[in-house]
Amino acid sequence: MIANLQHDTIYAVHLRAASSSGGKDWVGSVTALGEIHTYWGKTGHIKQHAGKRGDTYTLNKIILQKMQGKDKYNQIDEYSQQQGWQSQRQQTPQQAAPAVAKPKPQVVTKPIAVDWVDAPAAAIQWDF
Repeated sequence: MIANLQHDTIYAVHLRAASSSGGKDWVGSVTALGEIHTYWGKTGHIKQHAGKRGDTYTLNKIILQKMQGKDKYNQIDEYSQQQGWQSQRQQTPQQAAPAVAKPKPQVVTKPIAVDWVDAPAAAIQWDF
């Protein structure tokens, strides 16, 4: 990601490729005025910049060439005018799922054995 895109940038992509020096970054962007701006350099040190006429279609062709070329760039970030860089967007916290009450374990009690013949007092007492 690069913080100083052209003020009228509508779309940009940040690509990265491995290299013997630790990696290289490339950012391609397109403005509302029909300009493509590219930025490149060692990973974390993007210092080169160039601009030319072009549109989103042309930028996407360049991006595809970078990703399929010998250096095998990978997309690591994306910018849109409405939402800024994807990596910097305000992440909405996921709402916690409502707590589901765990059923209480049933206590299994051993039934009381009643001898109905020898213990009539243990019989049901009716209160009516």
